[in-house]
Amino acid sequence: MENTRNNAEKLANFYLAIMELDNDVDTLEWKVNLDPAQVNQWQQGTPALAVCPPEINPEKLFTRFYSVAEACQKWQVGPQPLPEDFLVALKQLDEDQRKDLLNSLLLINGHKARWAKELRVSAELLDFVALNTFKPLLKSYGQAVLKQLPLTSWTASHCPVCGDQPTMAKLVGKEGARKLYCGRCETEWRYKRLGCPYCEDDNASEASFITLEDKKQYRVYLCDHCKSYLKTVDERVVGEVDLFCEDLATADLDELARAEGYRRGDRRQQV
Repeated sequence: MENTRNNAEKLANFYLAIMELDNDVDTLEWKVNLDPAQVNQWQQGTPALAVCPPEINPEKLFTRFYSVAEACQKWQVGPQPLPEDFLVALKQLDEDQRKDLLNSLLLINGHKARWAKELRVSAELLDFVALNTFKPLLKSYGQAVLKQLPLTSWTASHCPVCGDQPTMAKLVGKEGARKLYCGRCETEWRYKRLGCPYCEDDNASEASFITLEDKKQYRVYLCDHCKSYLKTVDERVVGEVDLFCEDLATADLDELARAEGYRRGDRRQQV
């Protein structure tokens, strides 16, 4: 528990540092004007980011990426410690390399593995830096693009805006409808109540959930098919919540699920 508390303190300090950078949301500039063909492509399950990618300002975005990496090193957060060599390697990239790096990390199916090898860090650590670089920018992008898309018609388990896997879920309304939450762009979308959103297995016999007696608003759904788990908040019990904050506040549930042999479905480790 002491280690969990220390990790939570480091994360809190890290996110305070990141918040100071979040005024620079004009780093991504876009004019969202989808044509019928693009809307149809989205309705077939292609996320908006792949259908209508925003134009980026490489210089501003790389500055933010480097600042996030510095904060990671200072507070030692992420799946592994961030080495000093990583920052040195970033500084040595030329203009074209920086642009390629950013584009590769912005897209879900970009060349992340190649860049992780080039920069001598794990793909998970590179993803962590990218996640915190792009989040406020993709949130603004999502708010803009969804004005032209019928979100209620989206049925896929991946994020309708950026294509990432859900980070958490919540149960809403009298019927307890399930909404998935993307930690990358903070988009929420409705998804079927039963079934694993990661492997999309609908076999009820391979699904279960655990909860704590003193925290009945939380459920950790377990999938025995892919051995993943999904933390879920029941808003019928606790009222409206911010799932980003809830994810940070429920590290003990992550430990509980991992102790039972399950892993985060979104494949991310925050600390």
